[in-house]
Amino acid sequence: MTDARQTAAYWLERHPEGERLLLDEKGIAALNEEMRRKTRTLTDLSAAPAVYSGDEVRHRIVAVQAIGDFATGAVPELYVGGAALTQAAYEAARENCALTAVPERVSVRYGVVVRRADLRLLPVADGWFATPSDVHYDALQATAVDPAEPALVLTGSADGRFFFCILRHYSGWLAAEALAFTDRVTWEQYAAPADFAVVTAPALTLQAARAQRYQMGARIPLSDEGMLLLPVRMTAGQLQVCPRPASFGGDLHHGYLPCTENQFVRQGFRFLGAPYGWGGLEGSVDCSAFTGDVYRSMGIELPRDADVQGEVLPYRADLEGSVEDRCALLRQFPVGTLLTTPTHVLMYLGTDDAGVPCVLQAMSSYFTFDGGARQKHYLRRVIASTVLFPSFAGTPYIESVQSFGAVCGK
Repeated sequence: MTDARQTAAYWLERHPEGERLLLDEKGIAALNEEMRRKTRTLTDLSAAPAVYSGDEVRHRIVAVQAIGDFATGAVPELYVGGAALTQAAYEAARENCALTAVPERVSVRYGVVVRRADLRLLPVADGWFATPSDVHYDALQATAVDPAEPALVLTGSADGRFFFCILRHYSGWLAAEALAFTDRVTWEQYAAPADFAVVTAPALTLQAARAQRYQMGARIPLSDEGMLLLPVRMTAGQLQVCPRPASFGGDLHHGYLPCTENQFVRQGFRFLGAPYGWGGLEGSVDCSAFTGDVYRSMGIELPRDADVQGEVLPYRADLEGSVEDRCALLRQFPVGTLLTTPTHVLMYLGTDDAGVPCVLQAMSSYFTFDGGARQKHYLRRVIASTVLFPSFAGTPYIESVQSFGAVCGK
């Protein structure tokens, strides 16, 4: 689309009741608790145990390996720096998880992320890619993590360069230098702050000991005096809290934004044209990071992965029937509804002047069918589109959508 539908103003004008509150603070808290009950990928960190069994920790490490099909000894057909991944390099990466070194009782250490960092499926910094020339789709990348995120640290890698952590929405390996350790009381300021600021811009850079890059939805605790409590890692790895004045405005909000249909439109369109970044690489968002960031700016803690996001929202519909049937059903859902497939998620904007449902999405690629021959084109950016663009099969994309999910009814 290249017309007015590419603007937030077009959609805001179409929703006269768009400022009506969909969920208040209590409703959002109840929704977050309900979603945590539905999936193990979401964790209430403050309620997590202080001690885990060694078996549980090993199980969690292997479960994360399995996300990338790295839980077996079979070497995947991947490439590192343009060369095929070797048996030796693959075995070394798996051995670096140090499963045999995990004790029978693991006492949690309390960490805070101090810079935007990559959460990895194995404790390896180098990217593993599907082709020799690929630099965009790292098979080891789980997600990117903002500064000020609290982490439950369970164990370290054999080389000491990574820690295996539980985060609020994922588990995996973080670089040791991206974490600072502290006591439980100080850590709770980040895990469950009494007062906080929320980043509402697609990205915001704040200055602590060095520049820190935060993404939309990042939560930063505030002191009793209203100062931002930015986390800094000292030389020995301990946390130092660095107070900085809070400058509230369009990029930083005191608390979460109100949860309204228009808020989904405004926040979503702030990403329009932003680059697509697999797993949060390249300083941006993939499809589910985009929806997760928009939702979190209002306090809603979605799971990280697209397919799980579609399963946990309370107002759902599993799809069948024709394109017309699916579009008619979607019109009954509120703005902000998620359209999910096993590998992609899109956010509903409403219907245009022709009655066609439209969405925002972080799109990796699309297909054309000139002369019947399918061609794949990489776009890698956040766009607005109708739901009728061609799928891999050449049919309207909404035929590939398996479910709709929303925070409430229309």
